[in-house]
Amino acid sequence: MTYIRRLVRGDNVYLYEVTSYRDKETGKVRQRSEYKGKEIVKDNIATVRKPRNRITARKVLDSAPYIIYRFAEDFGIQDSFISALDGLTSIREAARRIVILAARSIMGSSGSIDLHTGIHEGSVKEDRDLTDFIGSENPDIISILEHSLSQRIVKSFGSSGIVYDLSAIRYFGSQNDLAAYGHYYHSNGGSKEINFVLAVTRDHGIPIHHRILPGSIVSVSTVKNFAMELKDFGIASIMIVMDRGFYSKKNILDLRKYSLIGAIPATLSLYRDLLSKSRGIENSRNYIPSGNDTIFHMDHSVEGTRYIVFFSPKMRAEKIQAFYAGLSGMERDLHEMQDQEFNSQQDMIRSVTKAAGKLLKYIEIIPSGKAFTYRLKHNAVQTRKNRMGYFVLFTNTRMSAEDILRIYRQKDVVEKAFMHSKPCMQPLYARSERGTRARMFLSILGYTILAMMASMTGMTYQQTEKILSGIKEVVYTNGSHSVVELTKEQKELLEKISIEL
Repeated sequence: MTYIRRLVRGDNVYLYEVTSYRDKETGKVRQRSEYKGKEIVKDNIATVRKPRNRITARKVLDSAPYIIYRFAEDFGIQDSFISALDGLTSIREAARRIVILAARSIMGSSGSIDLHTGIHEGSVKEDRDLTDFIGSENPDIISILEHSLSQRIVKSFGSSGIVYDLSAIRYFGSQNDLAAYGHYYHSNGGSKEINFVLAVTRDHGIPIHHRILPGSIVSVSTVKNFAMELKDFGIASIMIVMDRGFYSKKNILDLRKYSLIGAIPATLSLYRDLLSKSRGIENSRNYIPSGNDTIFHMDHSVEGTRYIVFFSPKMRAEKIQAFYAGLSGMERDLHEMQDQEFNSQQDMIRSVTKAAGKLLKYIEIIPSGKAFTYRLKHNAVQTRKNRMGYFVLFTNTRMSAEDILRIYRQKDVVEKAFMHSKPCMQPLYARSERGTRARMFLSILGYTILAMMASMTGMTYQQTEKILSGIKEVVYTNGSHSVVELTKEQKELLEKISIEL
């Protein structure tokens, strides 16, 4: 079938002859387009100004955003969004434009999307209106969009567990109700931050839900509501895997309806009690294989919760070596400082404290005027050393210790999601809560699409991103276009996701 597509750009109308055909190899319906010219209307009579026969390259466009758009389309994201947004907005092509903004957030531009789809890049006002719409909370558009997509993702990438964690992005602006001083204050340059919690599939690390929070919200207070939101999404079987920052007895009680695996902080008296109960753990009866490591474990039940103490001789040796190397380096610096002259006792204490850093708790500083001596707190050093090589996990499941350990160690999938999506969100200057919510959602959506693509091709996220970013298209002044010669890796990637440029 052949028809003429009219592409309106401002006051100009451009005509393309579009031919639909069925690919003999794949059986899929494809389209090819040929630029026929510009429509000129004079005295109510329309004529076509044919393109000039020139082959000089006019511009080179990135193909990656369009490939991401097409992949999302094939996966059904646009269809899900169209259905979810029915009756909620009058913005033209809102669902498809949301995917375009997501592709742009992860790749930096819209590339050749306009060339292939005819959906032109929005004006500043159009993009602002769409961003405000995405960030709306009454109704909550982001939750509506995530709800429409979450079950499709779980079905395709597994529901064997949901890994959950909290992170923050640094806020660079001057005013935002979500920005506050929080947990990462010292590591982010003393700036305000905006928190967000993220849930991803355990097997592939594909985001299925997130929520934006003020920077002052502590992590342990977020778990129950977030789990309820996942349940509301229709995800019936939830296994929550969380880091030690989320541990609290209240969270365990609140989440008793879900399968839980997590770690407990070493600062708790419970941690010390469990280690005390685990003397003799290094026994062949307690051995479990774990890659190239040798791991021993012992189970304990406390107030109805199962705690598993793990011990790794290899980890213990490495930590002891690193710890004493740090102590040695600190003592060397302190010996050198004892020969210095300080302006005051306060200046001396400030300098010594800075030199000792995190190891300050293991020394006692003895001031003497503007000089000082020090001594190691041997009991504190020994206590720290005795705990090295141990870690404690808790669970409300009956899974084997080996499976518990394996699942917990897979939680780095959410840390990778943070690592790859956060750079697309920063620097963040948005003043409004709507703009903040929308921008972070688009970055996570862009990462989600690219992460699904990486999983389905069997490549890492970095490999997929690098290969995609090298695909280009040349657009000539007569309107025709062609793909720049593809490398072997680029061809293989496009074949695996069944996309043809």
